Amino acid sequence: MNAVNEVRQLLGGLDPAREVHPADESRRMRDLSRILTSDRVAVSTRRGVPRRRLVLAAAGAAVLAVAAGGVALETLRQPEPAFAATPAILSYGPPMSAEPASVRLRRLAAVAAAQPAPQRPAGTVEYLESANWFLNSSISGGRTTSAVVPQQWRSWRTDDDAGRMVKKDLPPTFRTDADRREWQRRGGRIDSSEEVRDSAAGGFYSRFQGPVPTDPVALRGWLTAGASAHEAPVQYLEDIAELAGVRLLNPAQRAAVLRLLADLPGVTVTGTVTDRAGRPGEAFSITSDAHGLPARYTLIVDSGTGAPLGYEEMLTTTAGKLNVAIPAVLTYRSYLVAEYATMPD
Repeated sequence: MNAVNEVRQLLGGLDPAREVHPADESRRMRDLSRILTSDRVAVSTRRGVPRRRLVLAAAGAAVLAVAAGGVALETLRQPEPAFAATPAILSYGPPMSAEPASVRLRRLAAVAAAQPAPQRPAGTVEYLESANWFLNSSISGGRTTSAVVPQQWRSWRTDDDAGRMVKKDLPPTFRTDADRREWQRRGGRIDSSEEVRDSAAGGFYSRFQGPVPTDPVALRGWLTAGASAHEAPVQYLEDIAELAGVRLLNPAQRAAVLRLLADLPGVTVTGTVTDRAGRPGEAFSITSDAHGLPARYTLIVDSGTGAPLGYEEMLTTTAGKLNVAIPAVLTYRSYLVAEYATMPD
């Protein structure tokens, strides 16, 4: 419970549902308790800010590391442990309508575009906060050891792309004491850590510089600026999930995001859902094996504002060498705050 208490101290003043409706203090704490206790064993294996990268370790140990939520592969020969803990699968209800995803997403884009632009007090910057869960696993010789690593992300960005990013890693959670001991034996950390990165103009976030386009075609090119177009449609969905965690999107930008999603081949309606912060929304998914194992990538959207609420990745048919039971949620990001605020000292 130390990790849970620490997160509560960090996020105690936040209202996960503040974009949905006003809430009193008791409601705020109930919502926060839900997202931190029911999902403190939630795990995720996706990029946070950095991209996937392959690292080869010495002495024949192969390591695949995904920064801010990844899977590490090491060569060890140990007995196979029990399945790792993964978060409960969200329960999806019937869709809001019988419309195909492309039509429904365009309707939500129109809803987003009709929202009033947020008021920006003088001297403020973009401020975002998200709660994330990442599964770090080391696999080899039939042995898989997993640690669930919850993270808190906070960022402040100025108009000239300066700012501050704070990443708080909380103590990892393990399915068994044996996994904890093995994790420690391999040098894995078991305490909290915090990384604070201050950036000068132009250095806040290399991928998403300048204003977010409000045209879906322009947005598609902007997401891959400096690189070739994505080969798999799901990569654009992943980009949008990444973007939502670091940039405050105004109504026109939200509408462009939803129209881009509407144009992606393979996007489907997953259904209505209550997200992991207790907020109602609509879910849209793409199922793809673009990154190896077949997985379903899902974005949850607020029906009333078109704002992104959450994102998850779930293995659907096979876990490969991961010690998880199928279906298994491996990534979850909950977008809690997106507003204007003053830059901290």
